[in-house]
Amino acid sequence: MGLFGKTGQCSVCGQNEGSKKLMDGYICKNCMKRTEPFIITLSWKNYTTDRVKHAIAEADRNAQLFHTYHPTKKMENYISFDENHKLWKTVGYRIIFRYEDIVRYDLLEDGVSVTKGGLGSAAIGGVLFGGSGAVAGSIVGKKKTSREIHEFRLKVVTRNEFYPEVFINFLPAGSIKSDGFVYRNYKSAAQSIITELDVILDSMNQKDAVNNSTEMSGADEIVKYKRLWDDGIITQEEFEAKKRQLLGL
Repeated sequence: MGLFGKTGQCSVCGQNEGSKKLMDGYICKNCMKRTEPFIITLSWKNYTTDRVKHAIAEADRNAQLFHTYHPTKKMENYISFDENHKLWKTVGYRIIFRYEDIVRYDLLEDGVSVTKGGLGSAAIGGVLFGGSGAVAGSIVGKKKTSREIHEFRLKVVTRNEFYPEVFINFLPAGSIKSDGFVYRNYKSAAQSIITELDVILDSMNQKDAVNNSTEMSGADEIVKYKRLWDDGIITQEEFEAKKRQLLGL
């Protein structure tokens, strides 16, 4: 019996007494703990049983990735990469992401995107970076106006449904001058991370291109054998057998 009335059995594990109400059932304290870090909430009634079970499965997978993860490259205290297992982790998140989780990135300065890149596209530079992500040089003879910067962070859009956006905050609090030493340091750190992300995205683009080429080659082969069947050079049985082979059936 709960404090405010009767609760039911946990609809997630089916073993313990439910502690909180879900949208379609109850959840026990043990299952609540098992969803971390994918669900951290006080409003469990907004979650379905299936959603909670999915979060627990993701948490179990994440725990396994933590055992696998051995960073081979670190960008100061912002982000690290395991190049052998194609994994990465950023500060402030208890999540191990895969390379293929990366969809795109945006470097934000006071809410404005100054450079971006993503799958299927090259990096697009703005105020800070050139098209390839290189730091843009100043225009000779043009006087620069110093300004206050209150936000400088990198947003990485991922395929992870629980963490679709990950932020790397170079400026956690306060403000800095746009012509100051601290800003130049942050800009250099951002450049290093973006360069690494571009390398990863380029490898993903090449992988997709190879997969698409392989799929197209298989389709072309099927068309070729269909013509041979139409022309009476091979039998229908031979065509069907070859088609199954090409489709991996």
